[in-house]
Amino acid sequence: MALRPTVGQQIDLALRRSIPVALAVLLLFLGILPWNTHGLGPMNANLVLIPIYYWTLYRPRLMTVWAVAALGLISDFLMGTLLGVNMLTFLIGYRVAVSQRKIFTGAPFIVVWGGFLLMSGVAALVQFLLVTIVKEQIVFNLRPALFLYMIGAVAYPPCAYVFALIQRRSLVRVA
Repeated sequence: MALRPTVGQQIDLALRRSIPVALAVLLLFLGILPWNTHGLGPMNANLVLIPIYYWTLYRPRLMTVWAVAALGLISDFLMGTLLGVNMLTFLIGYRVAVSQRKIFTGAPFIVVWGGFLLMSGVAALVQFLLVTIVKEQIVFNLRPALFLYMIGAVAYPPCAYVFALIQRRSLVRVA
């Protein structure tokens, strides 16, 4: 006869399983902060792709497609963008990470980082094209998009380091 986990153990396990999505929500709120820089105006950094990519590669059961869709929808509501733009962008990033998971598992960090840069570039391009099509106008000023891309590129290594620490300490026994 197998022992059933207690209620406290079940709550502990549920909280541990929610860590990746909670970190994504935290980075979503951090990305909503206005990034005022000289000449670029207020911007929203799309930092949510970092935990989506990381946890999809290393703990895909904890970052599900439904969680990614919910993050995208919440992001659309909070940022005031067109409904579905961030959701589709996140889902495309998630799909790219899922499809390349076997390649990046066990690869050196620089290769995984390069994969993130490629995935976030594709996601930014899709987001740019969607907004251009819906608004029916082409924006030729790519400086804000490149700036946001660089924020994500620079933010990935420290975020990945923190996520790896969390994974080793808190998610060892989580399936």
